[in-house]
Amino acid sequence: MAVEMAIWRMTEAGPRHLVSSPLDSEQRLEDMLAEDPGMCGMDLLVVGRQVRTRYGGYIDLLALDADGRAHVLELKRDRTPRDVVAQTLDYGSWVQDLGVEDLEQIYLDHHDGETDLGEAFAERFDSPLPDVVNADQQFTIIASELDQTSDRIVEFLAESYGVPINAVFFRHFRDEDRDYLARTWLLDPQPDGDTTQRPSRRKSRPWNGRDFYCVLDRADQPERWSVARKYGLLSAGGGSRYWKPLRHLTPGKRVFAYVGGAGYVGIGRVTGEMTPARAADVEIDGQSQPLLSQPELSAEKWKNAASEDPDLTEMVVPVEWLGTRPIEDAVWERGLFSSQHVACKLRDENTIRTVQSAFGLDPTID
Repeated sequence: MAVEMAIWRMTEAGPRHLVSSPLDSEQRLEDMLAEDPGMCGMDLLVVGRQVRTRYGGYIDLLALDADGRAHVLELKRDRTPRDVVAQTLDYGSWVQDLGVEDLEQIYLDHHDGETDLGEAFAERFDSPLPDVVNADQQFTIIASELDQTSDRIVEFLAESYGVPINAVFFRHFRDEDRDYLARTWLLDPQPDGDTTQRPSRRKSRPWNGRDFYCVLDRADQPERWSVARKYGLLSAGGGSRYWKPLRHLTPGKRVFAYVGGAGYVGIGRVTGEMTPARAADVEIDGQSQPLLSQPELSAEKWKNAASEDPDLTEMVVPVEWLGTRPIEDAVWERGLFSSQHVACKLRDENTIRTVQSAFGLDPTID
C-alpha cells in the first residue's frame, strides 16, 4: 500500500497543511513526463509518445532505461482503475516482442528523423545502446489514486508472480500562486529504479559485428533489385525514415539482400558510404557515368531521386556482390529471418549459415 504524501508550509504562526487537489489536466502531466521522464524517479529515454500497437491501442509513453529495459508508462486518464491495469498489461504483451529494429523505427517515427535511437541513447546515458535491448520490461501506471481493489491486483501480480508492474501517484498541491507535485510509489522501487527482482530473459542473440539484412521492395516490384544487381548498390527512398537505416551499412560490412515475398537474392560487401542517388556514378564499359542517366531507372520509380528534399530523394550504398540470384530463384525456407525494416543487424546464425551455403560461400571466409 502506498504511503500517503502530506505537505506543510512553515509559517511564523506554525505549520500550515496544504490540501491536495486533482491536477487540472492529465494531458499536462503527460507533457511534463514526456519532457522529463525522470519525474517518475527513473532515468529514461522516451522512445515514443502515443505509440500505436498492432492491436489498435496507444501507449502513452514508451521508453528505455540505461540497461536497455523497455518501460511502458500509462496514465489513468478517464479509465477505471481496473481498466488501466488491464490495458497496461495488454500493451506489455505487445512491447515484449519488439526487437531493437522495431524500437529504432518507433524512435524515428516519433522524433522527426532528427537523430536515431543509438545516437539519442548514447547522448542520454553516455554509453552505447546495449547489444541486448528489451530483454526485460517495466510497466508503470501513473495516477492520482487507484481504488483498493486495483492496489491489491498490482501488488498481487508484482509480489506473487513477479510481473514487472507498479503504480506511481502524483499529488497536486497549491500554495497561493505556487503549484507543487509530490510523487509516491505503490510498491517500493529497488535502488536501480526497477520495481521487481526478476532475472533477465536474454532473448536476443549477440550480433557478429559484420552482417546486415537489407530489404529491396517486393517480388511484384522487381526494379529495385534489378538495378541493385546490375550496378552494385543498395537503395532506399520516399522519406528519411526509409533511407536513414542505410547509414549503418559502412565499408567492410556484409549485406544479405532480401526481396519481400521471394527471399534472399544476394550477399555483398559494402564498399563505400551512403550517398544521394543524384550524385552517384556507376561504371559502364570502363567509363564512369551518372547513375540517374541509366535506362533501367524508370521515370516513375526514380522521378524524385534528383530532389534535395530528404522526404523525396533516393539514397544509395555501393556494394561488391559476392553472389546474386534472380528473384525467381531466391533463397527461402521456413525459419529464416525476415523483416519489413529497410536495413537492420542480422543476428540469426541459422539464416546466415543457410543463405551462405545456398550461395556457395565459404563460411570460414569473411
